[in-house]
Amino acid sequence: MKLKTILDLPCGMRFIFSEMEFASSFSGQVLLDSVMNTTPAAIEGSYNELREFLSLYQTSGGSATLGKCRAALLDLRDIRNTLTALESGKVPDDVELFEIKNLALISEKVREILAPVNLKSVNFPDLADIVSLLDPEGHGIPSFYIYDSFDSKLSELRKKIRNSGDESGAILAECLIIEARVREMLGNRLKGSVFGLREALMSLAKADILISKSILTKKLNLTIPEIATGINKYSSVFNPEISAILSRENKTFQKVNIELDLNKPTILTGANMGGKSVVLKTLALSQFLFQFGFGVPAASAEITPVEEIHYSPGDLQDMTRGLSSFAAEMKMADRLIKNSAHGHKILALLDEPARTTNPQEGTALVTSLLNILNGRPVFVLVATHYNVKAKGCARIRVKGLEEGKMNYELIEAGESAPPREAVNIALSLGIDREWLDEAIRVMDEQNKE
Repeated sequence: MKLKTILDLPCGMRFIFSEMEFASSFSGQVLLDSVMNTTPAAIEGSYNELREFLSLYQTSGGSATLGKCRAALLDLRDIRNTLTALESGKVPDDVELFEIKNLALISEKVREILAPVNLKSVNFPDLADIVSLLDPEGHGIPSFYIYDSFDSKLSELRKKIRNSGDESGAILAECLIIEARVREMLGNRLKGSVFGLREALMSLAKADILISKSILTKKLNLTIPEIATGINKYSSVFNPEISAILSRENKTFQKVNIELDLNKPTILTGANMGGKSVVLKTLALSQFLFQFGFGVPAASAEITPVEEIHYSPGDLQDMTRGLSSFAAEMKMADRLIKNSAHGHKILALLDEPARTTNPQEGTALVTSLLNILNGRPVFVLVATHYNVKAKGCARIRVKGLEEGKMNYELIEAGESAPPREAVNIALSLGIDREWLDEAIRVMDEQNKE
């Protein structure tokens, strides 16, 4: 799974990406094409790299060093097609030679800037010989020109063109032949350096990404989590996008604590507008951030790597395939059951599954799904209004209305009947008391049955 494939999931990843401050747009492309890590070793490696840059960024001297790198990276461009053409034996034109020279100059400059801090997470090959080859007169600027010093005859021929007014064009033609020969010579000499040039290009993008992640970590108050086994545990987790929206309205996002166990599904209940969907959205975002090597939005976190993340945000209607919300939900649940049966480690976050069918069938479908997944290598959190009585599940609920205000804290729910949050909220809104009293009477009769 690549980062670009989840960018538009309604969990907040696009917001995260939009908050990143890349020096070069090419670095953003590289990040979008990156593949999600699924092993503890790969995730730990990505966090070791982030820790190294973050530690540097948090010191005044290190921040200044990385600022110089960012300034140098502003001119970084995607020249992968140029390098592929060079490798195939194509004679480079002046634009392509400019691109290669520019890359070599940037790489050498960044390598020089970072040399004193001895970073282990990025490696820049020595491209000094390429700079010397393409900048024989030592101007140190990224423009490219077939300099006179490339061939002893060029200076003489160009002087004649300027002074003699060669009407026949013979001198100019000879000059062009020499320039073409120089380009061929440069292409042949550079062909053996394609590997180093590619390494430099990707190392520069990687440095830009790690600097951007470090800035993002501080800006959004993210944390580097611990890699766990069999548990997902968050302390004071929050959703950065929603938090930013609330902040603009002079409101504060209420952070919550939550813990999920592998092999044991968790049922989340609570009223509409009770924050259940936000919890699922935030957990999906946090797992993606974790497995793509970002800080996560929490005071602290212990997270287990998974192979798959199944996030059902509510309305799964698939317009492109003609599937209704119910059909799309059933397809996702079917994949979840089949993949978990094969031992795939999965995080499944399901928001009101089967809510579009009648309550009796919906409750049966959700209960049976949880019964099947219980004991499999799956983290399951199901937010539901149904009174699901699946055995062996953890049960939590949003604490709810307190003194006219919502408390989004997550607490144990137990096996008892769900609290009457909808009625309580309706009471706080001043809804007709006769109607609500009748609703309470009907619910009491149902509970007796």
